[in-house]
Amino acid sequence: MRGEPIRAAVVSDTHGLLRPEVEQVIQSCDVVIHAGDFDNQMLYHKLNIRQPLYGVRGNNDGDWARQLPLVRRFELGGVKMMMAHDRADVPSAGLGEAQVVIFGHSHQYFHQEIEGRIWLNPGSCGYPRFHLPLSLAVMTIDQGQVQVEPIWLSPPVPEQRKEEEKEEKNESWTGRLKRLSGGVRGNKDELFFIAKIMRFMRRGDTAEWVAGNLKTELSFVEEVYRICLTHPGVDARGILDKMEVNHLQDSGNNKC
Repeated sequence: MRGEPIRAAVVSDTHGLLRPEVEQVIQSCDVVIHAGDFDNQMLYHKLNIRQPLYGVRGNNDGDWARQLPLVRRFELGGVKMMMAHDRADVPSAGLGEAQVVIFGHSHQYFHQEIEGRIWLNPGSCGYPRFHLPLSLAVMTIDQGQVQVEPIWLSPPVPEQRKEEEKEEKNESWTGRLKRLSGGVRGNKDELFFIAKIMRFMRRGDTAEWVAGNLKTELSFVEEVYRICLTHPGVDARGILDKMEVNHLQDSGNNKC
């Protein structure tokens, strides 16, 4: 493959979903590069059937993915590459001769040349999160030169998002909590929802990642995190009560 142009489908954060339009792009490529969070072994094997697959283990990949490295170094068409799921896991002191650095995790497309290296996050082509567009990339390697083309699956709709934000701002406290947790004020589902956020926090996950994983608002997760930090030992019920007090105080201040 070294003497001919190579087309590589670069994807990440599929989270168990392989969209038909993503499959079409993959079928047009020679190799598949996946920056982690396959989410299940079936999807991994499906990607590994037709073309060579270069993958790393993501934070949502279970025991089946122990075979996958956290950091992978490989070469395509004479171009040296390094890949990790989270950009924070890329060893800055060990970049060596890597010409392309690939990562994922944030679900946000990123392509920039920094000090002669291409840094590429193809975004997520699985489930939409953080109101970010779905995307992947096609990387063409020809005689040692690299070209990157973003493939947008769902461009953002700013006006629609503005309306959603307006509705969320005007939503009542009870309605907001009901929508976020799938329950009503004070029931077990709601308390379980907050307890789940607390477990993720103790595990060291960022509020941004938790909001995406639970498909909820970042501001809600950040509020739970803040209360946990300022009130050590508080339980889910205590957090819920504190959040309601804060909300009532904010509502009162806005009326002044």
